[in-house]
Amino acid sequence: MVEQNHALLAKWWWRISRENDSLWARVVCRKYGLSHQDWLPQLPSYGRASIIWRDICSIGNTENAMGNVIQDGFRIQVYSGNNTSFWNHKWMGDQTLRQEFPRLYLKSSQRDELVCNVLNSVGNGDWSLFFQRRLHDWEREQMNDLIGRLQYVSLVPSRLDVMLWIGNSNNLFSVKSVYDLWEAETFTQNFGLGSLWRSLSPPKVEIFSWMACQSKIATRSILSSRNIMVGVDETALFCPFCLLELETPVHVLLSCPFSTVIWSRIADWWNIVWVAPSNLADLSFWWFSSHFKNLEKHLWECCFYATLWSIWIARNDAIFNNKIVDCNHLEELIKSRAAMWIKAKFDIKVYTVEDIKSNLDGVRRLVI
Repeated sequence: MVEQNHALLAKWWWRISRENDSLWARVVCRKYGLSHQDWLPQLPSYGRASIIWRDICSIGNTENAMGNVIQDGFRIQVYSGNNTSFWNHKWMGDQTLRQEFPRLYLKSSQRDELVCNVLNSVGNGDWSLFFQRRLHDWEREQMNDLIGRLQYVSLVPSRLDVMLWIGNSNNLFSVKSVYDLWEAETFTQNFGLGSLWRSLSPPKVEIFSWMACQSKIATRSILSSRNIMVGVDETALFCPFCLLELETPVHVLLSCPFSTVIWSRIADWWNIVWVAPSNLADLSFWWFSSHFKNLEKHLWECCFYATLWSIWIARNDAIFNNKIVDCNHLEELIKSRAAMWIKAKFDIKVYTVEDIKSNLDGVRRLVI
């Protein structure tokens, strides 16, 4: 019932973006201080909001499956660019440009500028992007990537920007499409995450892995979204490994170049070719759907827990103890943890931890 109610409330997100000239929308915008640039409902920065309005605004909480569906489903189609924020609105792809290029956003002198004001002249792809200082070489690479994304964008001054709902093929919102998308996502998550409870690693590690796959661990970006101060400026929200992207659970544990290298090395240890998935839930689903059997499968699954846990511990050491994390050392630590956990679980006395680490192929052939 809660999800059905949220799907119904999401309809007001759609209506306020598509019917902003209607009398009821003008009254609501006036009461809660919304401007023509506020595509989606927001709580007022002053005064108090009604219970109904608070409920409408709260359904976009991205810490649950329904919030993910709602946030991911709305997208702005830019025509004139007169009421779409260049950095802060989702108008190119699945993320805002602020989320995709956080370092460039922090150095930008146009953080609140509209799309129409950033484009120099209509139709020629000439963009006016200004920054607070000269960009470093590695920042220029990101800048070139951004310019490449923008080169085919042209504006149509005679048409207004519109909100689209990508959950339907016709880009029009329906309550049924929201609920159907939520059911599909929940089924996928539950099917994959239910396999995490194996009792192969210490309980705290399996609990952490389960929370990480749902993006519910206390990374800097999540702490900031809960109004918990994590630093003096926005650079404190960046990943401690690469210092380039916001530290989200998916980034720090999977998509960061440092973490991706670690996962790739563990896959290489098993002589497995892999492609990094887009999120941790998909990674867990792939990992626990392996073709391995018996003890070999359990050892493979131990590697999943050991990798997640070891990357997180390394992250904490980098933040709180200012330690420099070494890939080779972390790789050996993951192998040792996985070997120790499998030996403790099944009381394996024939092989030592070093046997498993140094001769995995031989051990796998004997224990299958």
